[in-house]
Order: sequence, then C-alpha cells, then structure tokens
Amino acid sequence: MKQHIDRTEAKDIIANNEVKNLPNESKIQILKENYWWFNEKDTINESIEEGTYPKISDNFIELIHNTPNPILTKEAEILLVDYLTLKMKFATNLYLQTKIDIINYNTKNYVIGEDEIAGLCPCCENYSIGYAEDGLWEICPVCFWANGGDGPNHMTLEKAKSNFLKFGAIDEKFLKYINKEAKVKYKKKL
Repeated sequence: MKQHIDRTEAKDIIANNEVKNLPNESKIQILKENYWWFNEKDTINESIEEGTYPKISDNFIELIHNTPNPILTKEAEILLVDYLTLKMKFATNLYLQTKIDIINYNTKNYVIGEDEIAGLCPCCENYSIGYAEDGLWEICPVCFWANGGDGPNHMTLEKAKSNFLKFGAIDEKFLKYINKEAKVKYKKKL
C-alpha cells in the first residue's frame, strides 16, 4: 500500500535515520564545522531568536558555553538533524522517496509537495543552488562550481564544463568534496 509523505516529513525521517547511523566523529565534525557559534552563548540565542537555528534548551546552551568541544547528547541531535535536513534542500521528490523506501522497505511511499525553487548551476546544469541572487557564491554539490563566475573558480566556465565531463567535478582535486548522491539528488536541466 502506498503511503503519502510530505517533503518536509520525508526530509525529517531521512535526517533522523542518518543521525542514528553517523559515527560520533562525524557528528562532532558536523557540529564544529557548521555551527560556528558552538561556544558563543549570546550568538546562539540570537540565531535561535532569528529562526536561523532550531530551538534548544537553555541548559544545553549553557552546556555548550561551558564545554570546549561539542558534546553528543539528544539535544545535539536537533542540530545534526537540522544540518542534514538543510543538505536535502532542492532534492527531488523521487530522491526523497527512494531514501524513504530504503528506510521503510516494507512500505512503498509516495513523497508529495512542491520542490523548492532552485537555481541552475551553469556548469553541470543541475538545479542544485539557490535561485537568483540567493545562489550567488554558493558551491554546487554536484560539480563544485562556485556560483560567482570565472574568478572564484580560477577557470572559465567552458573549462569547468569540460573538466566536469572528464572528471565529474570542475577540477580533479575537488572530487573528494562532491556529494556522492548529488547526480541523482537534483533535477537536471532537460
């Protein structure tokens, strides 16, 4: 029997499942690299009030403030789920549906909802970056093109496209940063 799941719910299920399967070292790395304010209590409160980061308890904020390294608690999982959910921005419903079906292999799911409006990467032609100016200076997870023109990429768009066809990234040295699922995660220009 097919079950309908909203995109937001699907992302939450996938992110929670990924958190359970992440090694502790990876969790700590995500917290350190993506939550730069981890030791700055005042900034944490501002970010929560602005809605930039999820609500966490005052006790956990105090614990963060008093601990030199990120700690792995249930409350830290809120941040990890938030990060992993954001990594699915612009993912297609088909990608989300495939991930959900792997998690719940006994149930066939149908993910519903509108895809977020995404910008087209000029290099790999996947809808994988922010739309219009929101995507300016973003790095494409499919090919590693920095959406700011030739300058930040240190090469022309034509050279980057050629390299993408040859290596799978704008430069061979960036292959280690490419999301392994990116080619199936985002909609491709027709």
